Amino acid sequence: MKKVDCNIRFLMLSGAIFAFLAPACYARNLDIDVTSSVTMAYDDNITYSSNDRLGDFVTSLEAGLVLMQKGETHQLSLQTDIIEEIFADHGNFDNTAEDLKFDYKQDFSEHDHLELKENLTHSYEPTSFDDAFGRTTGRYSTLDNQAGLSYTHDLTEQLSAEAHYDNTVDAYSHNGPINSILHQAGTKVNYTWDSANIFDVSYDYFRRLFQNGPGATVNSLLTGVRHYFTAQFYTDIGAGGDFISNFDGKNSIEPHYAGALTDQVDKNDQVSLTFEKKDSTDDYSEVLFNSWRTAFNFDRQISQKLNTTLNVFYGQGHYSDSMISEKFTGVQAQLNYAINPKAKLGVGYSYSDSDSNNGGLSYRKNYYYLNVTIQF
Repeated sequence: MKKVDCNIRFLMLSGAIFAFLAPACYARNLDIDVTSSVTMAYDDNITYSSNDRLGDFVTSLEAGLVLMQKGETHQLSLQTDIIEEIFADHGNFDNTAEDLKFDYKQDFSEHDHLELKENLTHSYEPTSFDDAFGRTTGRYSTLDNQAGLSYTHDLTEQLSAEAHYDNTVDAYSHNGPINSILHQAGTKVNYTWDSANIFDVSYDYFRRLFQNGPGATVNSLLTGVRHYFTAQFYTDIGAGGDFISNFDGKNSIEPHYAGALTDQVDKNDQVSLTFEKKDSTDDYSEVLFNSWRTAFNFDRQISQKLNTTLNVFYGQGHYSDSMISEKFTGVQAQLNYAINPKAKLGVGYSYSDSDSNNGGLSYRKNYYYLNVTIQF
């Protein structure tokens, strides 16, 4: 797997998807939105380092395009953004980031459904707390491309079966980690017991391959249940085992747990709490990452024009065949004000703390920002 310039990959993939969407541009019910935003921020640790810590004022200029089209038997959506980051004092860190999200759903019949997805992100920083947890420290170019398809067949009104395949490519700049590919294939069966209980059983095969290196395999078997306490308040609980063939050839069976509590108050207000514990192949090195993580997410529409969000993340993990462990804490709060139906003002703060027994992997980061978004 050769290292290819991330901008070239982005343009090639964008061109392919736009070509696929070209016929839809002549169809009815096509919604097109163009957005732009300016973000002024102060970042007190642009290097993600504890030893070589640098702070700077950063200006981000973003342009985005959203396409949505819905027909009688299909629907598609495409969102793409280009972000130019300009550093006031450290111009050598100036960069261009891109992301692209594509989703296409097709109903072949009342009981047969196909979905195609593509999610490409090219950035120089983690895009979420979940992404930052377990990440190799430092600033480097990262291209993450996730492509997948799934097919669902409704066997009865209560029973459905799904087959899916996903391919993830992680490519880095020369000063980053080793490139890798992750293959995932699996199946899932859902059974609706009644209006309050839905049961599922899933099997997934994972194969992680590093460039010019060994591979690891995970066979994961999970069972789960979703229980509705009310129409909008529900819990998800899952448990199972992962059968792992590690990069060094060792085999093991590890427990896998997941849970979530969600209150979807209405279309504008939601609160959720999630938890997961598992062993997974690491994106950055040829080891397993044994970890657990929990996250709290709150989204509240205070008034017609005022909205607030709060995200809290905490995780602990350690790497196989080493004594290195990590604790990660992340908090982000944002307040949005709708100036008018086409313009929005946002102000926020984000805190990240990676605490490792290996001092070179630890850092703290404070990020303050103000942005204006305009939709055309």
